[in-house]
Amino acid sequence: MSEPTIFNDTFLAMGTPCDVVLPNVDAEKAREVFSKVKAEVEKLEENLNRFLPDSLVSKLSTSPINEWIKVDAELWDLLTVCYDFYQISNGAFDITVAPLVSLYEENENPSPEEITKAQKKCGFDKIEFDFDSQKIRMLQQGMEFDFGAIEKGFALDILKPLLEEWGIKDAIVSFGEDAVLAFGNHPNGSEWPIGIRNQMNPLEFIHVFAAENQTISSFGEAEKPGISDEATKTYTISPATGQAIVEPRTVSVKSESGLVGAFIATCWLILSENDQAILSESFKSIEVFEANYIENDIQTKLSILNEDDMN
Repeated sequence: MSEPTIFNDTFLAMGTPCDVVLPNVDAEKAREVFSKVKAEVEKLEENLNRFLPDSLVSKLSTSPINEWIKVDAELWDLLTVCYDFYQISNGAFDITVAPLVSLYEENENPSPEEITKAQKKCGFDKIEFDFDSQKIRMLQQGMEFDFGAIEKGFALDILKPLLEEWGIKDAIVSFGEDAVLAFGNHPNGSEWPIGIRNQMNPLEFIHVFAAENQTISSFGEAEKPGISDEATKTYTISPATGQAIVEPRTVSVKSESGLVGAFIATCWLILSENDQAILSESFKSIEVFEANYIENDIQTKLSILNEDDMN
């Protein structure tokens, strides 16, 4: 019996390699689908990248205060979902934290005064929505959107129905293992095994999710021994305190939606256990894997939100 053919190729997007794996697809079709995936992701990145002056997000962020701005349909959908996330997380998830993120990118130890000044430019409470006309307006000068926490998950949600439309039954799309779409099944017919690596020893897996038509979203980091790369360091900020989360900790979430998974993983890094429990009441059948790196030890915890409601 011959081995199944497996197409595998990679392109760079959203600051990381994006791997596309297509089993049991002939080479010509696989190459065509890969090109379509790449085009969709690049189009999304061009719209959401806050560092590109011509992106939709940059144009929105630089719009004059108190002026109503018509928003592109896809961006409007994402903005309103993020607004919902902001509300149900009591402000823990906030894509307007870009001024704080920029502050930490310039100086990882900002003063309390600098943090307070940046916080004044953050918060959905400083944005008005006209839901009938699909418009928003900024009420504070210097506000800026940052979709970095969810753009990969959002990309996976866009690709999921497209893969089906393109006739693909099984696939893996992985943004540097930070956001993974396990579409369909593994070539052997079982669920896809998606491993979570030990941040201190990347050759070791500390957990394996079994996923079928689901996404895995991972956030947080633990600095590896002898390695300090400020150029690639990312910051998760607590909007309430303006402080960066510095604990060596990672959170990985398995869910039907990459957008929801990214939201929950981000909130889990920020919220207290009590607030996590309150937020979890809004979701079910979602697996959350936490890893805390304490000196030479790793403490892990696997939770299933509203497990009692699962069939």
